[in-house]
Amino acid sequence: MKKWLIILGILFVVQIPFNLHFHAYYYATHTHQQKKQYPFVTLLGSNCLPQTYVPSYRVQNKELIGSYLVTIQRSKGNKLIELGHNYMSYYNDTKKKDYSLQDYYSLSFSSNGYIDESIKDGTTPKNANRLLYKNLEEIQTEIKQNSRRPLINLQWLWNLWFSLPSKYR
Repeated sequence: MKKWLIILGILFVVQIPFNLHFHAYYYATHTHQQKKQYPFVTLLGSNCLPQTYVPSYRVQNKELIGSYLVTIQRSKGNKLIELGHNYMSYYNDTKKKDYSLQDYYSLSFSSNGYIDESIKDGTTPKNANRLLYKNLEEIQTEIKQNSRRPLINLQWLWNLWFSLPSKYR
């Protein structure tokens, strides 16, 4: 009996990093967050995001060496909203040649998911800021509803890890 308890204990400890990695979006959307903080955004630079987690948006996963670069997009006519691991942008007219350099509104994120600043260039609608926040909330809600629930919930461990300063993570 003692041997089985030791084996089960070792298996539990060994599976912790896998659990935290494969269910990262679940944990990030279920963690307690402050106002203007979106922990799931920080994962877009390191974890693959399945399209099924955000069915209302187009997801592009680009595999890099040892990590991923995820972009979430929604376009309507010539307008485009794009979310990456450290920014979210609204482009007013994608038919223009260099649309990403002109007529845009952008939010930048810190390493722990807080919105740092907003940048505006050219002519963008007055409601661009509100539109980006609305889409952030929609994306977070969709991920929260559609992400897989872990068999062993380690939310407490995720919260502890996420509360550490980014230089220790």
